[in-house]
Amino acid sequence: MIRDTETEVLAPFEIWEVMLDNSTIKFFEPLIVQPEILPLEEPGDPTYLTVDVPELNISAHGLTRQELWECVLGDIRFNWTEYACEDDCKLVPLARSIKNTYLAVAEVVDG
Repeated sequence: MIRDTETEVLAPFEIWEVMLDNSTIKFFEPLIVQPEILPLEEPGDPTYLTVDVPELNISAHGLTRQELWECVLGDIRFNWTEYACEDDCKLVPLARSIKNTYLAVAEVVDG
């Protein structure tokens, strides 16, 4: 079995677009997210990778790079549909801030 090196596992993700059901979230510039290794709580615990981008409400974890990638995309999809697509009057201040941050860095296109 070939194992990824730590450098490969911790390489940044570059996200240009995220598929929704019938549309695509397109970032104006690539969203670069940096995986980190989550510190172990107990010896023998599995090693998790994590990505945190508080201003976009992304807090993803995964046992593998692929699992982490899928979780990051899931966070983006959730935040877009729950915050970026919602009327401001229905959002608390923190959610409005997240919405505005998404709208400043991305848009949705049909297709």
